[in-house]
Amino acid sequence: MDITGAIKTYVKSYYCVTYEPKFKNLILHDELDGLNESKSLIPLGKSGEVNILLVWGKIEQITGVQYYHKDFQNDLSKLFLGLIREDKTKNLFKLLRSENISVNLPINEVLDEFPILND
Repeated sequence: MDITGAIKTYVKSYYCVTYEPKFKNLILHDELDGLNESKSLIPLGKSGEVNILLVWGKIEQITGVQYYHKDFQNDLSKLFLGLIREDKTKNLFKLLRSENISVNLPINEVLDEFPILND
């Protein structure tokens, strides 16, 4: 299994998507990561006026993969940017924005909304 496959498997199993309307943030994070770990926050883009952030903390400890390492950054950026640009994922993010309530969803419970993780 290549590094992208291993990361997809980890994200499917242990990641959540959290929407914080007060701060206008959509955050992809390990269920055990703290959301205020600014040293491991990676901005991925925007969904409307909402920032999409990736927390890269616990996953680095478990896999040993540094997001910004020269051998991994291109593949990881391609994976996560592809993830947030997928139509089903965008629709989920749009729904979360329109409901405007705090939500924390394990990705494995809404896996159909993240089709790139099933490739």
